[in-house]
Amino acid sequence: MSCLSPRALVGALCVIPAFFSTSLYAQETPDVQTQLTQIQASLQQMRTDYDQRIATLEAQVKQLQTENTQLASQARKPVTTTAQTTAEAPRGSFETYPPLLGSKPTASDSAPAKTPSKAQQRAAKVESLEGKITAVAPPPAAAAPTPFPNLGGKDRTIDLGAELFLDAKYSSQSQNPENPYAGVLPNGAEGVPRGFSVGETELVFKGAVDNLFRGEARFVLEQEGNSTSIKTEEVFAETLGLPWGTKVKAGKYWSNVGYLNDKHPHEWDFVDLPLVYKQIFGGQLNETGAQLSWIAPTDNMLFKLGGEIAQGSNGYGQSFNSNFNQNKPRLGTLFAKTGGDIGDSHSWQGGMSWVRSTTGSGAAANQATYTLSNANDLNFAGGNTTWIADFVYRWAPFGNPTSQNLKIQGEMFWNKQSGSMTSSTGCVDDIGDATGCNGSNFAQNQQGFYTQGIYQFIPKWRAGYRYDRVFNGTNSFGLPAEALAGSQIQSGWDPYRNTIMMDWANSEYSLIRLQLSRDNAFGPGIYNNAIYLQYIMSLGAHGSHKY
Repeated sequence: MSCLSPRALVGALCVIPAFFSTSLYAQETPDVQTQLTQIQASLQQMRTDYDQRIATLEAQVKQLQTENTQLASQARKPVTTTAQTTAEAPRGSFETYPPLLGSKPTASDSAPAKTPSKAQQRAAKVESLEGKITAVAPPPAAAAPTPFPNLGGKDRTIDLGAELFLDAKYSSQSQNPENPYAGVLPNGAEGVPRGFSVGETELVFKGAVDNLFRGEARFVLEQEGNSTSIKTEEVFAETLGLPWGTKVKAGKYWSNVGYLNDKHPHEWDFVDLPLVYKQIFGGQLNETGAQLSWIAPTDNMLFKLGGEIAQGSNGYGQSFNSNFNQNKPRLGTLFAKTGGDIGDSHSWQGGMSWVRSTTGSGAAANQATYTLSNANDLNFAGGNTTWIADFVYRWAPFGNPTSQNLKIQGEMFWNKQSGSMTSSTGCVDDIGDATGCNGSNFAQNQQGFYTQGIYQFIPKWRAGYRYDRVFNGTNSFGLPAEALAGSQIQSGWDPYRNTIMMDWANSEYSLIRLQLSRDNAFGPGIYNNAIYLQYIMSLGAHGSHKY
């Protein structure tokens, strides 16, 4: 074996570090090149973005310069004398202004044609702002409203919203819903027919008339027996922007008493109304008249007062107490509502209402006529007074009802009807023939309530329960027993009902509901077991529901 010389050993030590350093550099070079490539790509993207931004700014500057040139050309039109300008300039022309105080007059200042006009001042302002333009995207153009011809010959534009609510049902009931309820006078309340039926299909038109008024009209397609009919449910106008939080409404409308009374059927949480609404109001209180309301200017609380005066020709007693074609209105209401939020997840509303209806007295009286199930007609002259207390509580986590929410509501009614009652054919004379007769003082006292809870446990799915009860009390008709024999009148009968439901809403425009109920409103020992299947569909712009 040969030995290396000192000179060869030193040379080898110099070559080895050079070899390893070359290998390491070769391994690091690709990473550095990748970083350089990424930086260059980023710089190129920044150049592209800034080029586009500069192009946008230049386009906006060019547009403003064009407008500036047009305005300046209008301002440079020759002007002769001030008198001629005043006499000849059409309405809407630019006015001229004298030189500013403290400025030195020049030859050009003395010429009226070169005095700065409004257009020139605006053009100068535009030029000073051209260098401060920022690239802001213009807002989207609003949809053009529908033009409607005006009686004055000109066209005006209004936003007229149209909605269509489709309602259809299937029901199976163990009792005939056309039979009268036991214990009370006939009230005109409509039950859901058995089998397939068309519910309340509703067509709505509403919109602002101008800056002071808005209007609303609702037409209803209802099934009556084997046929259908179109009825006017609401047609009214109301004010906009009156001072001090006041509002006036006039026409035909749902009264604002209670909580459920002014809610349309597609807003109900159940297929039908509570028993107390059917037995006292004969459905809902729908009147023709005028309403005045006031809302207090508070930030965190609702406080509303109102009153109504109405003809009394429908609704309270339905067609049994018509005041049509009479000068004096026969129905009045007062109502008060308050409510607010409790934290971010809870809210509530409560109210008290008073309703008074009368037939009048003397020669001007419009007696109410009730046909009993024994074919006897009773004629009533007197009045009704009803008090209503209502309360609603809502819960939604942090105010968002999308996934879960809860609503609990209830109302209590106190109703007193008093006056005089006569029978057309329900009495018997001395020889046994049917004849009419006059009774003594008539008095009927009723109380009733319902309470219900609706819980949305997952998105789109809700379940609910409702309990109804009516206390008819001991009523005094002041008529012989034979006048009421064989009729539905039964003093002291207090019906009740239990109802459960579940519904599924694919969206805010479609809903399918299943409902089961059991009640004894038709008399002692007569139970009506009912099952309902309903759909509600909405077409068109759909506004939010009332609280």
